[in-house]
Amino acid sequence: MNYTVLARKYRPKKFTDLIGQESNITILKNIIQNKRLHHAYLLTGTRGIGKTTIARIIAKALNCLNLNGSDPCCICDICTQIDAGRFTDVIEIDAASNTGVDNIRDLIDNTAFTPIAGTYKVYIIDEVHMLSRSAFNAMLKILEEPPRHVIFILATTDAHKVPITVLSRCLQLKLRHLLTPEISSHMASILQLEGINYAVNALDLIAASSTGSMRDALSLLDQAIAFSMGSTSKIISEESVRQMLGLSDDAVIYQLLDSIINIQTKELHRIAVELYNTGYDLVNVLENLSNILCNISIAQLTGITSVAKNQSILLYVGKISVNNVQLYFEICNLGLEQIKDAHNKFTIFIMTLLRMVAFNIGSGNIQEIVVNQSDYMVNTSSNIINEDNSTIANTSDCDMTSDIAHENKTITTITFEKDFDNDWFKLIDKIKPQLGYLYPFLENSKLINFSNKICEITIDDRYAAGLNETCIIELNKIFSIYFSDNITFKINFTKNINNTLKAKIQSYQQDIQNSAETAMYDDVNLSRILDAFSATISTGSIKPI
Repeated sequence: MNYTVLARKYRPKKFTDLIGQESNITILKNIIQNKRLHHAYLLTGTRGIGKTTIARIIAKALNCLNLNGSDPCCICDICTQIDAGRFTDVIEIDAASNTGVDNIRDLIDNTAFTPIAGTYKVYIIDEVHMLSRSAFNAMLKILEEPPRHVIFILATTDAHKVPITVLSRCLQLKLRHLLTPEISSHMASILQLEGINYAVNALDLIAASSTGSMRDALSLLDQAIAFSMGSTSKIISEESVRQMLGLSDDAVIYQLLDSIINIQTKELHRIAVELYNTGYDLVNVLENLSNILCNISIAQLTGITSVAKNQSILLYVGKISVNNVQLYFEICNLGLEQIKDAHNKFTIFIMTLLRMVAFNIGSGNIQEIVVNQSDYMVNTSSNIINEDNSTIANTSDCDMTSDIAHENKTITTITFEKDFDNDWFKLIDKIKPQLGYLYPFLENSKLINFSNKICEITIDDRYAAGLNETCIIELNKIFSIYFSDNITFKINFTKNINNTLKAKIQSYQQDIQNSAETAMYDDVNLSRILDAFSATISTGSIKPI
């Protein structure tokens, strides 16, 4: 077998071939070009981003016979031998297989010998965090003061497991995750060299699935090539990659969201079962759902729509309330934590989706809901009671299959005729739970007029920046549900508003406190206790003499 996997065939051989890591490469180039060499380097970062590759390039640059600025020539005998792993002065050690103190002692003894063919003897210790504590301790002295001809290059995926005494002796370079566009572009250039046709979206899926690792991406690309070679088109298509990786597309996520929003639990269960039976990666489905919910929330609260890859996300900005988006996101992430360690992943998956529906129902204070009217009909007879024990409405033979927002239609409608401030105070206090993050805006507002389905208010101009168009749409929606009619807000901004809702609330609370304190001093029994113990009371603003 003469085939070489893509990750090895296209391994970078000099600094200019590296993808990403621009700042670290600049540091290394300047170090080599200006001959300000450090005696030990520590390369950290996740798997497959080039730690060992960079270590080998450094070794070539230090020993190359025809150095081009700071880049090795890659054609001299030393460079070709290092690439082949045959150069005697570059020693690669796998710390996972050589963890003991005896291995490190042998290494230390070997450092005393000068290089045979090169300028420097370079020790590359991969996965250095696997060394034992005794091995690290034995290494400290030689790592801090090695012979002038010795350079140590350490590489690890878990820098936090390396003792701080070792970290302090090394020049540490933290390699970052590679970005999806960087990985996708590199794979495209490789496929062009290989003469293989591809779809750009397919490469984006592979790049996203690699989670920042170029080696993982190229391994998946090898798999995708093998998978696609059996098709008639012999093209790496988006559909073939999704099938290979078990990835869901956005259309499925939107179907799930629609079922959750409309409380169509049977449809939700059907889609979940279909995804499981088709072989979709359920973890990936939840991750995609979490990402879409995040983009919806960003669009709702910031007005930034550039996060939306297509117009579908923007449609859901008005479909789902701001509170429910946050709720779904938290439930989704909780499900992700549980599903990764679960033996039966489908159980966690379907319960996560049903939990979103259940909490959605609970937030609407509905005692019972039936999903399919053709299968069930709920006949109930009960009174909905207001806080003052007066009957608001009577429900008899109610169809509980209607939208969850319809439960708000049973709330008493407040008419604004005489005492605007008092009525506005009562209304906002009643619907405070539905307002959520919008409450601070209305708390610092004053009602100007409420007639002809138009609510005109004035808000303190300090809140002007935060009250965007999305917020106003949400206000219109909440009040329209409450009054069972289309309500439109007209908002003015001004400085130093008097008699705001917040001031009204503070005044109301102060009146209650004053009444309570006055009642205390009118209490005969309390007066006797105070006299018996020569005690006094100091509460709130009232100071007894």
